[in-house]
Amino acid sequence: MEIHQLEYFVAVAETGNFSRAAERCQIAQPSLSQQIIKLEQEIGQPLFDRLGRKSVLTQAGKQLLPRARAILAELQHIKAEMQTEDEEGHGTLTVGFIPTIAPFVLPRVIENFSQAFPLATLEVHEGLTEELIQKIIAAELDVAITSLPIDNKLIHTDLLLTEPLWVASSKRYDISTRASLRVKELDDFPFIALNEVHCLGEQVQSFCYQRDVVLNIVCHTSQLSTVQNCISLGLGVSLVPEAMMVTDPSEQIVYREISDAVPQRRVAAATHARRHKSFLAKQFIEMVRAEYPRR
Repeated sequence: MEIHQLEYFVAVAETGNFSRAAERCQIAQPSLSQQIIKLEQEIGQPLFDRLGRKSVLTQAGKQLLPRARAILAELQHIKAEMQTEDEEGHGTLTVGFIPTIAPFVLPRVIENFSQAFPLATLEVHEGLTEELIQKIIAAELDVAITSLPIDNKLIHTDLLLTEPLWVASSKRYDISTRASLRVKELDDFPFIALNEVHCLGEQVQSFCYQRDVVLNIVCHTSQLSTVQNCISLGLGVSLVPEAMMVTDPSEQIVYREISDAVPQRRVAAATHARRHKSFLAKQFIEMVRAEYPRR
């Protein structure tokens, strides 16, 4: 017994005619008649007496009609409830952030998401790109905010923005007196490098390598906050995301553009290519896009 068979049965019962029932259900009459016959075979009794152009319910049909109506009404109720719960934001959303994005975006997005969807549960994980991608593939994460490129056929990415990188320096160096500098001038300063285990660290190293910049690295660190602290202490300069500049409340660091070749990274939302993207996931992605710190 299938739902559409019950829908066709109720339509014939209410219209008293197979042709009118087929028009109401927007189906060809032979197909509707065939489904009614299959339903009668499953029930084991005829449901209609075919009296020329008119069809009337048999005793079995009369017994089935209120039950069929109740089943269809309950299905409509379930659909309406699920749609309401979806729109109100019921459910759990599990998200991931890479460490070079999380500090600048995560607190504000969590606050906004909680206010917009108080009935939802948000679970947040921070990790490196490869770890987050594996969790998406294993269906342990619904969305990950990371940077591109991601070369995996199971991962779908939505580009959120392209973020430039800025030269960050303390006032100890004469960078602070310039409006901008050329990329080769990075050779002249001690450099605070983020470990290449982070995609940002790898992107900075690749950018410098491609432009024949030989960095004088005086410190390797695995934390972007350490990079920021070392810069503010005057230990060196670094290339940092624009989001750091926008969210930096101190006056210890100056930020300058590179005039001849702008380094940048592409920030994206990664999801499983074969999984349905929920209402909450779509809303979360748009919140990140809207709240990402930019000039």
